[in-house]
Amino acid sequence: HQVVFDRAACNLTIQPGASGSCTFREGGRFNYRDPSQQGSFRGTVTVTGPRTSVTISAARRTTTFAMPVTLSGVISSQQANESVTVQGQECGKTAFTRVGAATTTSGGNWTLAVKPTINTTYQARWRNTDSSTVIVKVRPRIRLTRVGSRFNARVTAAQSFTGKTILFQRYRTVVRRWATLKRVRLGASTTPTAGTFVTPATFRARIRRGWRLRVLLPQAQAGTCYLAAPSNTLRVR
Repeated sequence: HQVVFDRAACNLTIQPGASGSCTFREGGRFNYRDPSQQGSFRGTVTVTGPRTSVTISAARRTTTFAMPVTLSGVISSQQANESVTVQGQECGKTAFTRVGAATTTSGGNWTLAVKPTINTTYQARWRNTDSSTVIVKVRPRIRLTRVGSRFNARVTAAQSFTGKTILFQRYRTVVRRWATLKRVRLGASTTPTAGTFVTPATFRARIRRGWRLRVLLPQAQAGTCYLAAPSNTLRVR
């Protein structure tokens, strides 16, 4: 006989006087048949145990705008070559949308690299089963440059920060903390590519040799859809 299951990765060809076996890695009802017997040989195996499931986790829970983060998980059947779909719900949105898909490897493991541009909740789907959710929070990307006493800051994100305030700071080695030198209001933003806003600010400040400088977008200015974000650090030489 041949034994073919419709929902389990187990297909047997059993010779006369021989036997075969299947391992079920999840609970449920599994129909089988013998395709060589014209419909006269069929039945059902009922397995008591956990139902179909898929997990999801993130390699890190925080990132910077558009930087890659690896999502991963495992399916309960532990089978390879299964398709897992990943959905994302961005901050401010009311529904999940498809982000990408992954194919499981040995042991039922899957991975997918994503590039969130705003705080995003992710969920995996395998067959008709959804995983729990994982949230990846995002910092805007901030770049600080200097020519003499003139500074330029650029905040890159998926939304405009026009009118928001950034803090121009220097690091005080004695107390090991950043001290605010002045507050700077961000100007009108531009959109170099679809879905990307660059919000700049240009300002002057008195500085001294040896200072370490940065700008900071505090949480109160970042809002609910982003984390507070520091820029790169400049050293005055």
